[in-house]
Amino acid sequence: MALAGVFALTLQGVAAEETKFADLKEKLTFDKSSAESENGLASYAPALEKVMPAVVTVFSSKTFEAERDPRQEELFRRMFPDIPDDFFEKRDSEGRRQEGLGSGVVISEDGYIVTNNHVVGEADEIKVTLPDSDKEYVAELVGGDPRTDVALIKIDAEGLKTITIGDSSKLRVGDVVLAVGNPLQLNQSASIGIVSALGRSELNITQGGFENFIQTDAAINRGNSGGALVDANGRLIGINTAIQSNFTGGNIGIGFAIPSNMTLDIVERLLEGGGTVQRGFLGVFLRELDANLAKALGRDVRNGVLVTEVGDDTPAEGAGFKPGDLIVDYNGDEVESMQQLRLDISNTAPGEKVTFGIIRNGKERELDATLGDLDDNTLVASRNGSSQQAPKPREIIEGVGVKDIDEEAREALQLDDSITGIVVESVEDNSAAAEAGLRPGTIITQIDQTDVTSVEEAYDIVDNFESDVLLLQIYVGGRRDILAVPLGG
Repeated sequence: MALAGVFALTLQGVAAEETKFADLKEKLTFDKSSAESENGLASYAPALEKVMPAVVTVFSSKTFEAERDPRQEELFRRMFPDIPDDFFEKRDSEGRRQEGLGSGVVISEDGYIVTNNHVVGEADEIKVTLPDSDKEYVAELVGGDPRTDVALIKIDAEGLKTITIGDSSKLRVGDVVLAVGNPLQLNQSASIGIVSALGRSELNITQGGFENFIQTDAAINRGNSGGALVDANGRLIGINTAIQSNFTGGNIGIGFAIPSNMTLDIVERLLEGGGTVQRGFLGVFLRELDANLAKALGRDVRNGVLVTEVGDDTPAEGAGFKPGDLIVDYNGDEVESMQQLRLDISNTAPGEKVTFGIIRNGKERELDATLGDLDDNTLVASRNGSSQQAPKPREIIEGVGVKDIDEEAREALQLDDSITGIVVESVEDNSAAAEAGLRPGTIITQIDQTDVTSVEEAYDIVDNFESDVLLLQIYVGGRRDILAVPLGG
């Protein structure tokens, strides 16, 4: 398969030019009318003809230093005694490379491209191919935001075909959507589905939990990350980001996309913030108001979010917040959920003075707070609530989340009692583990040739592992196998 134009990426944070979001916004194409199809039900070809020229393939690569393992080198020399004395020095001086594949969406004629941060955020080189073009370009990374998984890159080009940006706030469950990208290296692929749900959060997909995903059953697979989710009229309403999968690692009809409005907000903040996103920080632990809590507080409605704890030396403490306060208003807007309040606070610039409407001991009052900077503050989630900054669960190796085998998992995966180990919950697209063949639903039975029966045992083995390739014995689909996963430096 012939690949078109190739792009190289510089280091993150280097702006392509002194561009402000207001300048970029003038170059974008918008259509914010409701999603009533212009095409009827006969064909979505007219919509895809608008979209596909603006969807690109993104190849990323990262070079890392390999850790030397004298034991492996000695074993290798015994097996191959004729290798040169400087074989390992030369090999390691060149470094090791980890490569990934994703998609991107062209939003301006002069070369701004939106993609996922997990596709390009830590890469030291990117190659991008455009449809129907052999021209090569040099690109720069404007910035990336791990907490929402949005990244922006820039190509020095003019006259590119762009996508029209829709208004994701007008989406309804049941709206027809199309996912366009490059899954499994199949360039320019499209799939169809509907909006299955809106406002999905607490999925632990992003680093920090700032999630407000569109859920869709349009087929999304590895390589779709960073591609376009569009409505029936071909307008961008989301950036494809992740899938919920079974042990096969393939599509099962549950995919997630970042809403276009949220994406564009991050693009603006990346441009205005020099390649990074600054977020406001309050410093409280929060809890949703359920029926029992509402009754205990003497309320007939369940709007509002309960403060369960106030962090020491935080803006919340300085403003006078106390455990038991019910936050019902933020800067004049009603507080409907904990997740929405967290997003609203994070979308406010550090140093800005904001007003909270609260209810304390049955009486309404207002508290003024000057928000801090989220990057300068951390809170650990408590057992009974959620902090403003929700921590991402620890990964056993980069991009791989695991859990102990409980009865529910044993029944779902049809495991008999003789199978022991840990269950792979998630595997990041483009990670070394995904490339090695590790999939969600796989049972890891051994790590570094040592049996594991719990996540804690697995952590101990990996923490003490000193080489650069980790051997995993796995069990999946009734068969055992062994995978070798290279570890980044």
